[in-house]
Amino acid sequence: MTSALLTAVGLGPGDPELITLKGLRAIEAADLVFVPRSQDGEQSLALRIAQPWLHPERQQVVELALPMTRNPAQLLPAWQGAADHIARCLTDLGKPEPRGVYLLLGDPLLYGTFTYIWGELAAHHPQTKIEILPGVTSFAAAAARAQFLLCATSDRVAILPASYETDAAYLQRLLADYDTVILLKVGPVLPQILTALEEMDLLGSALYAERVGMPEEYIALGSEVRALRDQRRPYLSLLIVRRDGKEARIG
Repeated sequence: MTSALLTAVGLGPGDPELITLKGLRAIEAADLVFVPRSQDGEQSLALRIAQPWLHPERQQVVELALPMTRNPAQLLPAWQGAADHIARCLTDLGKPEPRGVYLLLGDPLLYGTFTYIWGELAAHHPQTKIEILPGVTSFAAAAARAQFLLCATSDRVAILPASYETDAAYLQRLLADYDTVILLKVGPVLPQILTALEEMDLLGSALYAERVGMPEEYIALGSEVRALRDQRRPYLSLLIVRRDGKEARIG
């Protein structure tokens, strides 16, 4: 009986050198490399990040088309189909212990689609062993690049998906309870978020970042963030806000 191993590898935010050594070893040991790709035809960012470490002469790359939607009627079949395809590809290798890696940005267990595919694999393909390797988060990398303080001593931090947090009153309550609020996947609702932050006079203590570690990396701080209000920015972008203008940079 085939005993397959699938390792979910968090690639970090975009810089290939931010992949952990353990993640790199898993990639190099893999027979199959699974990468998610949005159904709109865009190139897989995960594949782009991992490209320097892949070996096309002995590894097969399998792209998994996943919809960018909140509609469960579309998502559930996509997750089921991806899990079935992963299990089938590993079995079809004909090896006694085939190895695969599932590559994704950031960390596998932080707002990642892998958690849903993992659930489908566990339910319908229990013969596939799962291993999960953490990755550097986008907000940690962005803060490091900008030398922007995330938290200190007893500071409290909240991490939320931005698309659900556009209400100014709710953001105000969050910033009353937390010293730092991190909003992920902010692209689609950036104008609303920036309007809310301006109403609270907090744009001066905000950090915006996208594609951290990639050639097209863009980071804006303080007053630079205000200029983004009328712009269309990538879905995978983020905002970090420090409460009450708390000192966000050292030095």
